[in-house]
Amino acid sequence: MSHQAGIVETEVPGVRLFRINKYHKVTPQMYQQGVVVILQGNKIGHLNDYRFEYDTEHCLIVATPYPIACETFASEDAPLIGIDIDFDRTLLQELVDSVEQHDDGTLCWREESGRGVAVTPITSGIEDSVCRLLSCLDKPLDAKVLGRQLLREFYFQLLKSEQGYLLSQYCKQDSALSKVSRVINHVQVHFDQKLSIEELAEMAGMSVSAFHRTFKQVVTDPPLQYIKKIRLNKAKTLMIQEGMPANVAAIKVGYESPTQFSREFKRYFGLPPSKAGQLALA
Repeated sequence: MSHQAGIVETEVPGVRLFRINKYHKVTPQMYQQGVVVILQGNKIGHLNDYRFEYDTEHCLIVATPYPIACETFASEDAPLIGIDIDFDRTLLQELVDSVEQHDDGTLCWREESGRGVAVTPITSGIEDSVCRLLSCLDKPLDAKVLGRQLLREFYFQLLKSEQGYLLSQYCKQDSALSKVSRVINHVQVHFDQKLSIEELAEMAGMSVSAFHRTFKQVVTDPPLQYIKKIRLNKAKTLMIQEGMPANVAAIKVGYESPTQFSREFKRYFGLPPSKAGQLALA
């Protein structure tokens, strides 16, 4: 990877390398479903009252897309370098099915907090599989032939980790995490529309009260608060990446009042929309 900060797509679909060359104070950043492995440096994340650190010894598993408030420790001399790996649901489902059919007791599905985000220690198995994956990324033929197989190995090692149950719950159609994920995927696409809690609860196959309770357990935010955060993060991306004016971005993401948008943007990000360019995207 070059010495410039940024994100680089690799020859293996869903696998990206990233580099950050400067310190970023605590700022909400949108994380999609997948795993983040830090190769150098560290980050501290906050999910409301849940604080966690991921570094060269702990990787981050994100089973439900979420804007996580992160503090990034990096500099030109000591950049943060990592690898971002999306979930391949087909591969994961095959692995979970195989493990559950042949499990000899070495794997233990357990759910401690119910949250859809967790850090897990990097075992020697995870480390070895990441090294093999990295070694094939700069060889296009190796990446094409071996990439998916190496991803499968990485997922398997992750399944055996302390937080491996999250991958299992992500694949199970009837799990609370999976039901909430379906709703979240809908929100990610239709965030600019009016979203009824009753309709979202029905989509999850739950009563409104059960949906509220389960959603907050998995996401750590009530549904309406989560939807607001998604809209604000989408607006930030539109303003930074596309240079869209704040009032246009506000309407684009579903706000009817630019004044309300400006007020909530500043409260959430700590800066007014006019200074969105100072916020990090990675």
